[in-house]
Amino acid sequence: MRGQTLKKFIAAIAQVMLISVCLCSAEIHHISPKTAYKMTRNPATYLVDVRSIAEYYLLGHPEMAINIPFTFWSETEQKFIPNDHFTEDIKLRFKSDDVLIFLCRSGGRSLRAARAALSVGFTRVFNIAEGFEGKPDARGYRSIGGWKNSGLPDTYAIDSARIYRRIANTEEVEK
Repeated sequence: MRGQTLKKFIAAIAQVMLISVCLCSAEIHHISPKTAYKMTRNPATYLVDVRSIAEYYLLGHPEMAINIPFTFWSETEQKFIPNDHFTEDIKLRFKSDDVLIFLCRSGGRSLRAARAALSVGFTRVFNIAEGFEGKPDARGYRSIGGWKNSGLPDTYAIDSARIYRRIANTEEVEK
């Protein structure tokens, strides 16, 4: 019993050290969904779901995720189109020294979103490389890794303070 407690303590110290090192440099750090979940318990740490509005609503999302799409789904074009206001949206919603953890379906869009955040002055930027759904298995189902497959809290409930809406100034933001 005592050995397990010591192992947990050492693991916790190692995680704090990793996060501290990551926070001291202005680059994108790739983290697991479980590490992201633990980090969201800290003040001024936000999980930003950059999937489309439809994905956020229809496929579910982490309970604490704020939806700011990096791309929108265009029904007429049948493809994703860029959110031309993405960097403006995050600058209005967050402070440049906030910790931003980006999440998408499988890690690609969230990495591009994290790069965009770095380019406009955010310095504490993380990417959940496994995404919300994870990677496809041999049958093509997304069952390997990802937030949803890690047993972390997700929901289909819609919180008006966390859904995407275009905002014009910081007075309109609810944190």
